[in-house]
Amino acid sequence: MGTGWVLYRGRMAIRKRSGALRRRFETPAWDAISLRRLCHDGVPTESAEYSRFRASSPAKFLFPIGAPILSDDLRRVAGDDGVRRACAVADDFSAGRFLFYSRHVHDLGWPVNWLKNPFTGGQHENQTHWCDYPTFSPALGDIKDVWEPSRFACAFWLVRAYAMTGNDQYAAAFWELFESWCRQNPPNRGPNWKCGQETAIRVFAWCFALYGFWRSPATTPSRVAAIVKAIALSAERIEGHIEYAISQKNNHGISEAVGLLTVGLLFPELKHSARWLRRGRELLEQEVLRQVYVDGSFVQHSMNYHRVMLHDCLWAAQLCDLADEPLSDEVLLRINRAGEFLFQMLDVDSGRLPNYGSNDGAVVLPLSSCDYQDFRATVQAARYFSTQRRVLSDGPWNEALLWLFGAKAVEGASSQDRPTSQRFDAGGYYTIRGPESWCMVRCHSYHDRPAHVDPLHVDLWHRGVNILTDSGTYKYYCPETPSLDKEFKDIQAHNCVEIGGRGPLDSVTRFLWMPWPSGRCMEFDQGRFVGEHDSYERDPWWVVHRRSVQLMDNGNWIIRDVLEGDGPQRVILRWHLADLDWTLKADDKCVTAVVGDQSVRVVIEAPGNCSPRLRRGEDQPDGAVGWQSLYYGERTSRPTLEVELNENLPVALVTHVHFGLERP
Repeated sequence: MGTGWVLYRGRMAIRKRSGALRRRFETPAWDAISLRRLCHDGVPTESAEYSRFRASSPAKFLFPIGAPILSDDLRRVAGDDGVRRACAVADDFSAGRFLFYSRHVHDLGWPVNWLKNPFTGGQHENQTHWCDYPTFSPALGDIKDVWEPSRFACAFWLVRAYAMTGNDQYAAAFWELFESWCRQNPPNRGPNWKCGQETAIRVFAWCFALYGFWRSPATTPSRVAAIVKAIALSAERIEGHIEYAISQKNNHGISEAVGLLTVGLLFPELKHSARWLRRGRELLEQEVLRQVYVDGSFVQHSMNYHRVMLHDCLWAAQLCDLADEPLSDEVLLRINRAGEFLFQMLDVDSGRLPNYGSNDGAVVLPLSSCDYQDFRATVQAARYFSTQRRVLSDGPWNEALLWLFGAKAVEGASSQDRPTSQRFDAGGYYTIRGPESWCMVRCHSYHDRPAHVDPLHVDLWHRGVNILTDSGTYKYYCPETPSLDKEFKDIQAHNCVEIGGRGPLDSVTRFLWMPWPSGRCMEFDQGRFVGEHDSYERDPWWVVHRRSVQLMDNGNWIIRDVLEGDGPQRVILRWHLADLDWTLKADDKCVTAVVGDQSVRVVIEAPGNCSPRLRRGEDQPDGAVGWQSLYYGERTSRPTLEVELNENLPVALVTHVHFGLERP
């Protein structure tokens, strides 16, 4: 992690234990904070006067203040289903029924109980200073469960429904939600002030709502003053501890930098706006260049966190462009490459990406009604940002284009590009594309901490179906089943080869594995990959694993695993399969299933007397097998094909994946 990281974390621990960190963040009551203290001299701060002043602000947002996207344009682009879903979700929020992780709906009451964990029934409190508030509490459960509603994703859904229908109930609901949140979350106290990234994401949502609901009768001068005050205090919270976010070496630093930049650009009347803008921009450019690799892949080795980063960057870059203060060319190039990377990882038929890497259910900018697993809104917006043209077919995902870039973005025809076979050596991603199927292979030497143990993992797709899949993440903290904190991250949850009954990395902390592995791509072209990793090339294994992936002319695939070493080893090859009705033929060492109007057959060639087995939804002493998590906090069973053998090395295993056979 580096000497600087160790020294900073040591200083932070001293600041916390000495009380210096707590003293840095005061905990006044909301009423004790005046707008006058937060604004430059000369800015009118009486509510009615300030509201008039704010209406004439030169700051430019994604759309003019009080003039969100026209209803006809939204309805045309979102389609009937998109409008219905936007209004249904907004109606739920208006009644206190919150959408968690884009999947689960829970009733938090009205007024909303912002401190309740609906998954466990645990009730957080709001008197402890955030720097002393526990992150991991068995009694309260996953802290993300109380953070999730406080991200205020509800604001985006409510504004979208308001723009589609003109119904003022959505504006009224937002303001009641905002006021109840402030009552229950006094400044710098309780769980919802603990994380600067959560604070920044909430700021984005509040700004979207302030501009979107400006002309509603529910947007009174006193409410305008109150939300600007809350936004200013949020910027103070972010600025005062942003070094911690930078030390995390992940998207927290980018999100918090964008939070400062946002407040600095949109609220120049605030006393510290120039400093926040300068600091936010400086750190954003620094972190984008550090976290987005030269090939566009991302430091966190995660598809969803790649989307989080792009949402942050697209928001910031567009605000900077509107202010005629664009980000540097080097940073814009890196953002463009990040958008290209996501496009190349896209399964165009389904809109999904491999369920790969850490996934906490985050959607920073929910600007369309598409399912959480559908990445087309982000891919379309990112590619439009870099090319000024649409590269995917038109659909409800284009609604995000309207909000970010205006009506011009959906005019004219789409080019409808298709991903191609690509290599991303800096990030260790390799894709092979055929007419009907494609695969992604992971082969990487880690220079930043790995989140999952998945050397040479293969993801295989056919006609929009993820045939060989990754397992996902499930949860970051599950005290009810502690083993699951690790099971979804370790080698058994990926399409890999396990040697000696365990994975090659050790879990040092909740988010840190050691030692960091190395991988090498040895051969790559449009239809073939060969690579190896040395994660097992140490005690007690001394084994090198080499994997080749070949797309045949007939559209079938051959995956060959060679284990170089000496002596006997217990070897397990796992393929996590699509949730289909698979039939196991143990004597033939194969499984078959129907995919649409075709069949798929997975055949294993292995030495010795090994017999393949299908496992689904098992929790055994040796680990959980046959599970997947497509949404944060949700675990569902699915089949896993295991082939186990005890052989003297070297040994080779060959997997054939055939498509297009007669239906079994």
